[in-house]
Amino acid sequence: MSLEPIRRFLPRAIQTAGIAEQVTAARVLFEAKQSLVRLWGEEKAAYVEMVSFAEGTLKIASRAGAALQELKMQTVRFQNDVNRVLGGKVVKKILLVNK
Repeated sequence: MSLEPIRRFLPRAIQTAGIAEQVTAARVLFEAKQSLVRLWGEEKAAYVEMVSFAEGTLKIASRAGAALQELKMQTVRFQNDVNRVLGGKVVKKILLVNK
């Protein structure tokens, strides 16, 4: 029995298990947070929480109105950075909400 590389096996296993959407959502949330840390730094990015991702919409929340306002001004740059890391236009819309 030969071993199959995980890069070939994992996508098929995810599809078979029916969890592709959940895996994509988790990856988007992780990469979005990392992207925000790259843009703002760790301390400032801590004010913002990635809430959910569904049907192309990334939901972001914060209690700090200033953080939401700044992110609103940088939405296009942030969205482009996240999509670049994900390798395609995965995030189509960003929804900013107060906690």
